Amino acid sequence: MSRRTVGRYTDSAPAGFESVLVGQGTALWLPVRAAADVREQAQRRASSEEDGRANEEHRRREELRVAAAKKQRDEVETVRHLRALRHTKPKAGWHRVLPQLAEIATELADPKTVEHSPDKDVNQRRRKTLERLVELGPDRRVALPKEWRTAVDDLEVTLPHFRAPIRALRHAFALAEKTQTPPRIAPQLLLGPPGLGKTYFSHRVAEMFGSAHVAIQFDQPNAGSGLRGSDKHWGNTESGLLFNTICLGKVANPVVLLDEMDKAGSASGRHDLNPLAQLHGALERETAERLLDVSVEVTFDASLAVYVGTANSLHGLGAPLVSRMEVFAIEPPDRWASFDLAKTIASTVLRRLRLEGRIAFDRQALALLSHLSPRRMTRAAEQAIAAAVTNERRHIGEDDLWHEVDGSNASALH
Repeated sequence: MSRRTVGRYTDSAPAGFESVLVGQGTALWLPVRAAADVREQAQRRASSEEDGRANEEHRRREELRVAAAKKQRDEVETVRHLRALRHTKPKAGWHRVLPQLAEIATELADPKTVEHSPDKDVNQRRRKTLERLVELGPDRRVALPKEWRTAVDDLEVTLPHFRAPIRALRHAFALAEKTQTPPRIAPQLLLGPPGLGKTYFSHRVAEMFGSAHVAIQFDQPNAGSGLRGSDKHWGNTESGLLFNTICLGKVANPVVLLDEMDKAGSASGRHDLNPLAQLHGALERETAERLLDVSVEVTFDASLAVYVGTANSLHGLGAPLVSRMEVFAIEPPDRWASFDLAKTIASTVLRRLRLEGRIAFDRQALALLSHLSPRRMTRAAEQAIAAAVTNERRHIGEDDLWHEVDGSNASALH
């Protein structure tokens, strides 16, 4: 047996030998019978490899066919199940926020119906969102305090200058308990100068419910699309805060802070739509039950959302909007109420930092803290606690707190 490289000059093959290609650019002189055997083996190997590729392709296509058939069966079953739910009520403690979910599932079965935009990325995001809605189902939990009477009493003790809006909460809970229905809290508008704890009140209400807390800052230029989504014709379109919190969230009744509503006009440009316009439908129960998110084009029930609006005055809000809200004028707390609020905020910060029982504020420190606004109380308490941890102190006194009150806070003392 001899070896040669293809392309090089060689003598003719010896008698009884044939050239057989055994590799790229390499051939061997083999006896005729051996050459025939090698060629036959190569052909069988090539045929086997081709059959393997064909079998793999067939298996892959069959898997795709089976998966597509299963997906179609699942979609049909999902639509059938969701249609059946139309004739049932949500289980106790839950609320149906997507009564038309069967239509959404039907739409997903036809890819063309999902494509509402010329932008492929927008269509892909919308499809993923709709698929997530079907996964989550039509109902969301109604967040409620376990002992609402105790919770409301505690809130009133903490924020006595919010007695009027707290009374409205008490009445709504009592009515819900009597009628065995979810509490419906009329939208509240808290009027008063900065520093009274209006934002803090909304956080405490959400904490009392055990619900999600979200906010729209109306002094920001994007407030106009924040609640109900931005127009789908824009490539960066986004679903709104209500849709994200309710439909993609866990609860049907989030607490929504509408902060600094009287500054909406100053934040928007001359040609922008009034950011407050989006509130008219959301604050009216009948329209809120069929609220449309303009980005994903899904109608949902946001009628259980709890709205807490804040403003320094009614200027610029407009009568139609104000008529949809209960307006409460909030006055500054008296000396003793401020002290109780300082104690509550200090305890809340310690609990949040998991330092309750390990660090304590003395009475003089709390008295100093009570001269600040709730927002500044929180900031000063956090700074004082951080300093105590750094210096390995277990108590925070008046002098310690003074060191942590910056110039802007000091100017707020009265």
